[in-house]
Amino acid sequence: MAIGRITGSVLKSNLTRNGTDLAFETNLLYLDVTNSRVGIGTSEPTTALQVNGTVTATTVAGATDLNLSAATNGDINIPANIGLTFGDDGEKIEGDGTNLTINSSGDVIMKLTGEQLILNDGTSNIGQFDLTSNHLTVEVLGNDKDMLFKGWTGASQFTALTLDMSAAGAATFNSTIAATGLTINSAYTLPTADGSSEQVIKTDGSGTLSFTTISTNSVSQGNSNVTVTDSGTGAVTVAADGNTIITMNASITLDASAATNSIRLPVGTTAQRPSGSTGEIRYNSSTDAIEGYTTSGGWAQLGATSSTAENTDDTLTGSSTAISTQEKVVNQFTTGSFDSAWYLAVTRDEINDEVSTAKYSLAHNNSAAVVSTSQVTRSDATNSFITVDADVTGGNARLKATGTSVVNSVSFYRIALGDNTTAGTTGSATTVINTDVDSGSESIDSWAKGSYRGAKYYISVNNASKTEVTNIEALVVHDGTTAFITAYGVTNTGSNDLVSLTAAVDGNNVVVSAQGNEPNLRITSYRILLADGESGSSGDNVNVVAATTVSSTATTVDSFVNSAYTGAFYVFTGHNSTEGAASATEVMVISNDDAYVSTGPAISTKGTDQLEFSATQSGSTVTVKAASTSGASTTVNGYRVHMLRGSAGASTADTVLVSTTQTITGAKTFDSALAMTVASDPSGVTNKAHIYAKDESSNAEVFVRDEAGNVTKISPHNEDGDWEYYSRNTKTGKTVRVNMEEMIRDIEKLTGKTYIKND
Repeated sequence: MAIGRITGSVLKSNLTRNGTDLAFETNLLYLDVTNSRVGIGTSEPTTALQVNGTVTATTVAGATDLNLSAATNGDINIPANIGLTFGDDGEKIEGDGTNLTINSSGDVIMKLTGEQLILNDGTSNIGQFDLTSNHLTVEVLGNDKDMLFKGWTGASQFTALTLDMSAAGAATFNSTIAATGLTINSAYTLPTADGSSEQVIKTDGSGTLSFTTISTNSVSQGNSNVTVTDSGTGAVTVAADGNTIITMNASITLDASAATNSIRLPVGTTAQRPSGSTGEIRYNSSTDAIEGYTTSGGWAQLGATSSTAENTDDTLTGSSTAISTQEKVVNQFTTGSFDSAWYLAVTRDEINDEVSTAKYSLAHNNSAAVVSTSQVTRSDATNSFITVDADVTGGNARLKATGTSVVNSVSFYRIALGDNTTAGTTGSATTVINTDVDSGSESIDSWAKGSYRGAKYYISVNNASKTEVTNIEALVVHDGTTAFITAYGVTNTGSNDLVSLTAAVDGNNVVVSAQGNEPNLRITSYRILLADGESGSSGDNVNVVAATTVSSTATTVDSFVNSAYTGAFYVFTGHNSTEGAASATEVMVISNDDAYVSTGPAISTKGTDQLEFSATQSGSTVTVKAASTSGASTTVNGYRVHMLRGSAGASTADTVLVSTTQTITGAKTFDSALAMTVASDPSGVTNKAHIYAKDESSNAEVFVRDEAGNVTKISPHNEDGDWEYYSRNTKTGKTVRVNMEEMIRDIEKLTGKTYIKND
């Protein structure tokens, strides 16, 4: 039934129901008048408007804010592909069930009150944007997780930049870095454009880097060092014209073998030597030699031996020059080659131009060496020439010398004996070996008495068990019935002589025997035999002097030219059949401006000297003479070792020059008058005085200047020829000039005496 219009008081004003709810079809529309709520699809609205179902509206507006809420843990759902637009369709948030898309016709602005925008993978936070203190910080939250910047080229993805967080953010770029300007470490600014080919980068000292060209002719760095280093196993090479000049690496300190020219060493005088470190080398202009700093802590000339290879011959010739007041190695040999060595030496003092002979006997026990000096003959008896010492170092036994002047030289003939020696004969010399001599006397050598008159021995005795060595020299002579021996020149590495020597005639032989003071001795002997009728022979360093008959008058037995030989060592034998006497004598001769001779040791069957020797020089010829105390018909035979020791050339530091300023040390002798070139007054020098020549009124006069500046004329005449005293102080200008002749003549007038006498 239809209801017509209701009039009257059925409904109160504003359609109030007097506290009674109004329902349409139970819950289609329900008005809760008590709580002022409307329900659609529900009869129990809990809010002002509660709709149980879908609400379709074109506009939902709020008086101020529009609030959408859901129950606890509930959601406000917007269906897939339904967008949420802002203002118009240009700003839209829409989800498709998988992805959420934010579209904006302008900017997307995010305002974060909490200052952090955190990215979460559904399980944990993996990164965040932090706006602390108005700074934007991008942070990777996972431990040791890298930050990757990726892109696409064509259909391929690549990583353009990786920031390795496990390496404190080390950046790895996939390709080049392009920048108009780049500053590194807040200190270095790189150039913004490439330089020219083969240019290098340099700094201005303030952090700005630029390209520059380095000269191919030089590399320099002010007063600092220029260092080229290879940190691997390669080499640092210096080359010129494509050829390697110097190569240095871990195994080769310096290799200039490809060069055919030379390496130039530092040059300086002895006084300019640096303090020195082991391995340093330099050229010493004072000694005219290359020298190096040795492990023993001193400077020594390099190349002391004539050959780097060991010479194992029993005899050897050699020389050494530039022997200064600093010790120098003259010769050396390996300890395994020889136990003993004798050096017959001719030395020269290059500064004073004096010569001498000397014999050096060296023995070693593998760890130490001793040396003795004998048979010295000098052209200047006051000159000590060189002193010698010996040592063992690096497996070598070394003979060392020190000069008493600053430049000396030596030539030597070496006789060496030891483990390397083999028995054999060369000319008049024979090597004889006995490997086991004990306390009983036993023969170590023998020779036919009818064939030979005498012998000279160099003997090396080795006691291997005690590492002791003894050097002995001996002369042996016989008269046909009895043999005589004298031993001398004993040099021991230990505290006592190792053997005692005797000689005897046994049948047709002369027998030389040794009695050991220790058991199991090895004796090696170098023997020179001389007969009564020797035929002369010559060699490079050895001559046999032919038989000469002499009397009580000095007779020439040998001669040589001093341009060929400077000095000679002789062994002479003498025999007089009438008297039945024989002798053996050592003689040393040296030649300089004159001939100088010394004699001994000697042995004679007479008990006194049989032969007396002398030497003379005429021009360049040196003549050796002998006179016999046995009278006429004394036959003399000889064996000569000779050496030339010419001038090795003193350095300019030790020679008085005519034009070069230099310091001259040591005593100097002028063979003629000293002429001085006219010069001006010299400047003062601390602790120095001067003598010089100076013009005075066109005449050269001699002056002295002391340290105080007083200049005094010591050639006491003025331009008129009068004797005068003259002195001037160069500092004050005060001058004193006294005519001594005038003063004395005035004194003569006063005294009446005559002081000046005119010859």
